[in-house]
Amino acid sequence: MTGRTMRAWPLERFGDSDVLAERVVDVPTPDRHGVLVQVAACGVCGQDVMRRAGKADRLLGAIMGHEIAGTVVCVGDDVTRFVAGDRVACMQRRACRSCPACLRGEEVLCETGVLYGETLDGGYAEYCVIDELSLARIPDNVGFAAAAIAACAVGTGYHALRLGKAQAGQRVLITGAGGGVGIHAAQLARGMGAEVVAVTSTPAKVDLLKGYADEVLVLEEGRFAQQVREQRLQPDVVLDLSARYTLPESLRAVRRGGTVVIVGNLDSGPVEVLPGAFIIREIHLVGSKACSLLELEDCLRFIERGVVAPVIHDIMPLRQAAAAHERFAARTAPGRIVLRP
Repeated sequence: MTGRTMRAWPLERFGDSDVLAERVVDVPTPDRHGVLVQVAACGVCGQDVMRRAGKADRLLGAIMGHEIAGTVVCVGDDVTRFVAGDRVACMQRRACRSCPACLRGEEVLCETGVLYGETLDGGYAEYCVIDELSLARIPDNVGFAAAAIAACAVGTGYHALRLGKAQAGQRVLITGAGGGVGIHAAQLARGMGAEVVAVTSTPAKVDLLKGYADEVLVLEEGRFAQQVREQRLQPDVVLDLSARYTLPESLRAVRRGGTVVIVGNLDSGPVEVLPGAFIIREIHLVGSKACSLLELEDCLRFIERGVVAPVIHDIMPLRQAAAAHERFAARTAPGRIVLRP
């Protein structure tokens, strides 16, 4: 591939969606642990939208996109797990392989892990280079669009449910349930035998969510805890996907001795909580980051077996990345939007 060029959408400045512009750049060359992937699909995540607006990090220059699936073109000299032609899906981050967390098999907690599409070039392009240990094979009957969102939109909720120790027979409440992570977490929780309460700020998503949850609540002036108590729906586990705005309500809603897992945050900034609530009610508060490689492989199998049906609102050409960001930011599209080169 040396000397070839490709179309790509790097983030060169922060701002509105029109900062995303097509550029012609060199096709990258994989290092000894790298795999050159021809991108077939790349999901659009809230992290992408926040980053483009300058609300997530302050790094410029990298090609955007961390929800990547495609076909292996060639591999680095030390790669042993993949060959040209393999269909692969990507984790969100590259781990260092050598810190204490990586050595004990907890690459999610890597001390120097970096995000594709932020520090490393990502999937808003025709090709990208992914580390061998960031990739999983896609089952034959799973499409590229579904595989692209497996790590982030599906795996993030899966990891959070595991950290929250959600079990069959429990009640799981999910805030931001109409988004990509929320709507798939609802499917996973139901699949494990839990009762699901979905909370959304968008009334238009209620009918859709009724297909994935046992109860659906619409935020009333940003609040839902009173509805939970009045309807006797106190959850054992809360997955809070919009913590900047909903964490205080999640803490009020969860049962005594229950667990609140912070999974997502719609905006940066502090949240005020009362320490007494943790003491008196013995609430557990847990942070959850992203799925591991083994969890990504689990999620691809869940999709293969129909345990999770990926909710993809639309598949758009990569040249319409700016329009995809606008639709995502409007919060009217349930599930995920996927870009295709």
